[in-house]
Amino acid sequence: MKKLLFLFVFVLTGIAANAQWPIQSTGFPLPSVGINNIQAVDQNILWATGYDGSGGAVDLQVFTRTNDGGATWTAGEILDYPSYGVAMIFGVNYTTAWVPLYEATSGGGVLLKTTDGGATWTPQTTAAFTAPNGFPNVVHFWSETEGFCFGDPNGGYMEIYTTTDGGDNWVRVPQANIPANLSSEYGLTNCYSVVDNTIWFGTTKGRVYKSIDKGLNWTVSTVTSSWSNIFVDVDFISATHGIAHHRGNGTATLPADGSKYETFDGGTTWSLVTQTGPLYTNDFAFVPGLPNTMVATGSESGNSGVAYSPDGGHTWTDFDTTAGYQFLATEWVDNLHGWAGGFTDANDFSGGMFKYGGDVLTDILNIDPKQGGVKIYPNPSNGHFTCAIIGFESKNVNITIYNAVGQEVYNNTVNQSLISYNHYIDLSNLESGLYIACIQSGNKVMTEKLSIR
Repeated sequence: MKKLLFLFVFVLTGIAANAQWPIQSTGFPLPSVGINNIQAVDQNILWATGYDGSGGAVDLQVFTRTNDGGATWTAGEILDYPSYGVAMIFGVNYTTAWVPLYEATSGGGVLLKTTDGGATWTPQTTAAFTAPNGFPNVVHFWSETEGFCFGDPNGGYMEIYTTTDGGDNWVRVPQANIPANLSSEYGLTNCYSVVDNTIWFGTTKGRVYKSIDKGLNWTVSTVTSSWSNIFVDVDFISATHGIAHHRGNGTATLPADGSKYETFDGGTTWSLVTQTGPLYTNDFAFVPGLPNTMVATGSESGNSGVAYSPDGGHTWTDFDTTAGYQFLATEWVDNLHGWAGGFTDANDFSGGMFKYGGDVLTDILNIDPKQGGVKIYPNPSNGHFTCAIIGFESKNVNITIYNAVGQEVYNNTVNQSLISYNHYIDLSNLESGLYIACIQSGNKVMTEKLSIR
């Protein structure tokens, strides 16, 4: 079954380059090719896939890649699969990548791998996705050897595979390890999130599947009963904190409405996000290294642009001069390196990609990694805080929180090998009021006032 997210495909021409989002050319030798998936290996190496944005609904098997941060993109085409659609792309370096393809008419699909930058693609046949019910949605790798992929129910349960040898051999996860799918419940192309060993993916029935062991065992949760027939996408910034996005039901009659639910327990429970500002619905991403910061893109008529939220999706602000222009898939490495897809020009095929080049996101958390620092967001909050820790790589950071009369109400020591990382603090059981957070690493001590409302 084809259940791609509905894409509004009107194309605006003449989008002016601006300081915050300079235009890059994707290299596609076709007009109106839109970017529906971007995957960053690092700040220099990215892969992306394109689709027909002219309104003709032609399945394209095209991709593009860069190894210089997008200064130059090299486009390619996957041959021998003319009736297939591309679900997404995942690369581990500049030469090695995988794509799941689905057969749009008769069903079934195939997982392809390239090790020569896309010059040739080889089917990985042990991930079967056999017709008529097979439909691959997602592939993800933690390294060149270890990965997982999943598709729609096939043979009575979700078709999920894992590999430890780069996909030479895929092993299907047993039915007993996967919660039963609902009637007419399917996965969605490229609608998933991974943090460390934990995976989440959304379904067409408003549910979220989760694995904490790289796909070997699964649980499932319902975001809200009101989304029982809604496509849901997910984005997580940590093992506990994530957002579920309303993505419509795959038709123009019920499009995505911008509503979101958030979780602070890894997806066990969800609560509605109260939002202000522009509610774009094309794509969403957390910005790694920033506390609770998200970017959203929009491409539909009357609701297009790109916006950011510094408080986990509650408050949204447009980037300067972007409102009214179409932005598609978005991908972020950190607060300095982010991309958003567009469309190639109808006349000279130029453009197609925007790279973030502003300072708005830098100002959200202005901490020098060489000096080190901590910022707690959002503040004030309802008791759910994210503590962004910068510049204490491989060092213990102790967080102690006191109430107004000096009583200790929270104490935890965290340690990561990363230069920047986020730590979730749950104080929702405490009364409203002012608190003092004391953060200590070695001889360095910092304090910050917290407000619970």
